[in-house]
Amino acid sequence: MDYTHSELLARNDAEFAELLALIDALPQDRLDEEFAGDGRDRNVRDVVAHLHAWHILLERWYSDGTVGGSPEIPAEGYSWRDLAALNEELRQQWQDTGLAELLALLRASHEALQAMVALHTDAQLAEPDAFAWTKGTPLGEFAWECGGNHYAWGRGVIRDGLALGDRG
Repeated sequence: MDYTHSELLARNDAEFAELLALIDALPQDRLDEEFAGDGRDRNVRDVVAHLHAWHILLERWYSDGTVGGSPEIPAEGYSWRDLAALNEELRQQWQDTGLAELLALLRASHEALQAMVALHTDAQLAEPDAFAWTKGTPLGEFAWECGGNHYAWGRGVIRDGLALGDRG
């Protein structure tokens, strides 16, 4: 993946559009349907909440890092080895929020992600050492992993959970 300004913006938007198209194409009764299997995310709402929650994490890392802080990544009290526990905590945080509200929040946090990407040059997005707080990971990789790549993952979880196959 090229972590260039234009490539990131285009690919994040394309993946986001595909995610929304999949969700928009689902009949109302399937939007709340419990997923098959025993995965962490149990319905479309859980997937949308997960994506939004990771946007929030990235926003926190970025805001803390840009003022000279050293954000705890992925989150305070968690390491990458604890990702399953962190993701479950994030899922639980959004259980009382409906899908319609979460979709609106996700749209807004996607726009915030894209606005953050738009602020930076290709070099700032691609260079591993452009920002001390990223600890050697390009900012563009964070933007891709919390954006377009995550949206593609979300489509897969929804398709698998609702047994939709590749057609959505």
